[in-house]
Amino acid sequence: MAYQTGDLILDDHYNGFANTNDPNNINKIWGVGNGTYGMGQSNVISVVDTSTTVQASQWNSLLGRMRNLSDHQGTAITTADSGTLTAGDPVAAILAITNDITALGNGRYTAAAANITDANSAGNRTFSGAWRTSTVHEQTITFASSDAARYFFNAGGSITHTWNLSGGTAGAKQTEWVDLFNTKAATFTLTGNDDVLSGSGTPGTDVGAGYWNASLSNGGAYVVLQKQFADSSPYTANFCQWEVKISGTAGSNGGKGEVLHIKATASDAAVDSSDEGTGGTGEAESDPEDDAQTLLDSVDGTLTSVFVIKKPNTTHLNNDAIGTVTGAEASQSQA
Repeated sequence: MAYQTGDLILDDHYNGFANTNDPNNINKIWGVGNGTYGMGQSNVISVVDTSTTVQASQWNSLLGRMRNLSDHQGTAITTADSGTLTAGDPVAAILAITNDITALGNGRYTAAAANITDANSAGNRTFSGAWRTSTVHEQTITFASSDAARYFFNAGGSITHTWNLSGGTAGAKQTEWVDLFNTKAATFTLTGNDDVLSGSGTPGTDVGAGYWNASLSNGGAYVVLQKQFADSSPYTANFCQWEVKISGTAGSNGGKGEVLHIKATASDAAVDSSDEGTGGTGEAESDPEDDAQTLLDSVDGTLTSVFVIKKPNTTHLNNDAIGTVTGAEASQSQA
């Protein structure tokens, strides 16, 4: 129904805003919801009985939830400026209600920066050895339940991973890996509806679908979401890659499982230089130039692998439906 100034708020229209309109209504976004909807908040809006006049207090409860969502997400809505209603107020104050609820539904998966609390995973690692083939770091992010994982991503939570390489033996390969780790790829971020790299490079693989990517099913294999190649010859076969999979119990509310697996891989796939010096007998000799070449074909220095859990806080929410989120190292390797 299109509201006009002076119209009465009918019970079925109010109930639609609160609980029954599809695809967006306040309780669907704010409460338990299902699948990609729901933040697990307990103070949902009560519907009114058929043929009952909607009270100003009930309308104020609806407006209050809308403001909570708007403040949490950072989504601008016009009804946030309508103030508190009293008996007899005209509907002119809420002409944009339908559009505002749609905007709040579209704004799920987001949270204003002030409404996110960062925590480093307990499984972060610093690698200090030299490697020539790959470095792999795998983490599990475990939620209290499948629903808790839904609430985390639907409310704007995210998981990030950052490689950072410093120091090491000077050389063209080392320089290119520093550029790939720190600049071209930079930080990988997984949100409810997106996965991105923050660096200046153009990813070779960029799925851009996030946690709710249809390819990420419970118990499925790893799916490559982002892959960034080096951009300077002869090292253009080298890459950083991020894979994700989900396991656990899916639950009854459209969840995927309570355990998120993320594997970060740095692959040195470029052809290494070689210098097989031989002596007069035809047997390989120890050659200082060979040793120097080996160093140039290795990657060393200090390589950090940092996963961060960016959890929505309760500044504008009613309760912490997400609970504890735990990060742990699942595996690591260098070769």
